[in-house]
Formats: sequence, C-alpha cells, structure tokens
Amino acid sequence: MRLFFFIVVCVLSLAVQATPDNIVLLRHAEKQKGVNPSLTPQGIERAKRFADMMLPLEPSKLYSTNYNRTKATLAPLADMIDTHISIYDAGNLDGFARELKQKSGTVIVAGHSNTTPVLVKLLTGRDVSISEDEFDKVFIITNLAQEPRLQIKSSDK
Repeated sequence: MRLFFFIVVCVLSLAVQATPDNIVLLRHAEKQKGVNPSLTPQGIERAKRFADMMLPLEPSKLYSTNYNRTKATLAPLADMIDTHISIYDAGNLDGFARELKQKSGTVIVAGHSNTTPVLVKLLTGRDVSISEDEFDKVFIITNLAQEPRLQIKSSDK
C-alpha cells in the first residue's frame, strides 16, 4: 500500500512542474550611437513607462543581456521591485528558453531585435519580427505549460 501511495505522489509531482505565469520579452529601449551605448533620453522615458506597465504583473525575475542598453531598460523596474537583474547568454537561446520554462511567477527578459524574436519562437512556436527602428513591442506569453498564448502590446500606450 505504501508503495502505491509513493508511486501516486511521484506521478503527481511530475505533473505539477513549475512554469511561469507570464514571460514578458522586449527589445531594449532607444539607444545612443557607439559601442555598448546607453539609452537616449527617449529610451530612458520608455524604460520608465515599461516599468509602470509591468508592475501590475508582479515580476519575480528580471533577465538582460550584458549590455548597457538592455540593463538600463530594466533598471527602473528593478528599482521599483527592489531586485537585481540577472544576465543571460544571448549566444545560447535554446538553453535559456529551457531555463525560462522552469521558472515560476512573472519573468521579464530584455533582449535585442535579433534575439527577442528567436526567444518568442522557441517559447511559442510563432514567428514575430522587430525592425531596427522598433522599440515599443512587448511580447507577453501566458499558458506556457499547455498551449502558449502570445499577446503583443506596445509600451507607447
């Protein structure tokens, strides 16, 4: 009998793996020119709007590539929720996508015009694009454990 309960508990624990409530992916805000640039004044304002937009989702984890522009995009939100920004390797998006699927809560990821669409595809199977002059798209992924749902919002609104 004990063996039966042990097996039932093991099977049920496999079915209840942690998955995030939301994964939010975005490209960094407007940047200055140069190598590893900071944000422009317009980009700083967008980062603040983005933080206000994300606060109701109660983010639990923030990820950024190791560039000034992506870290600065998440900095206002990190300050608001009193957390640090973790760095991810944009050269290993497959591994990072697998890692994201194991998180819980709301996870926010700042990337680039060439990495964010790849992460969206890896997590949802959907193709999206971000042009070089687009900074407002916010990709919100829900229901990751079953049939992922993708909402595309704008940080302009």
